[in-house]
Amino acid sequence: MTATLPEAEVAKTLREVAHELPVPDQYRVEIIEGAIVMSPTPSGMHGRMLWRLAEMLLEKLPEGYEIENNLGVDKAPDSDDYCVPDLFVAPRHVLETWETEVPPMEVIFVAEVVSRSSQAHDRVSKRKVYAEAGIPLYLLIDPLEARLALFYQPVRGAYRGEHTVPWGDKIQLPEPLPALVDSSRFPSLEGRPRP
Repeated sequence: MTATLPEAEVAKTLREVAHELPVPDQYRVEIIEGAIVMSPTPSGMHGRMLWRLAEMLLEKLPEGYEIENNLGVDKAPDSDDYCVPDLFVAPRHVLETWETEVPPMEVIFVAEVVSRSSQAHDRVSKRKVYAEAGIPLYLLIDPLEARLALFYQPVRGAYRGEHTVPWGDKIQLPEPLPALVDSSRFPSLEGRPRP
């Protein structure tokens, strides 16, 4: 007598699982430090801050580079981890892809706007992921703490440099994106949610 065994399920990577999840409308999926994270669509003020940041960056973009806010950025070629930055800068030819993530090697700048639901990820986890990926500049726009923080010079998985200013002040980004970020151009913090 012979028995037919059911076909064994093929083991899936964490990324394959994340890509197959039934994601509710207005949510996005990331894998941060080995965990699948689902985040809601940001608020209108969050979007306004990113729009104003993009305006400040546009005139200083290196030739052939563009701003992106939909694609994910891989942590490393051999990792399932990837983040979907609120905004990042990479060469046009890298962004013209049918894939949903891009490799980090040519990403020169990432920015995140902190919200109540993203505080730990934006302030700690993503800072680590972006440094480990070797992304030269990480700008953290933190309306909850009324500050901006620029992290730069990634070395062995950590940013060596940090420059923090209070809300309303300016940060001069270094090469490879020497734009002046003036947070007084961002929307008012009046009525903002508290941590």
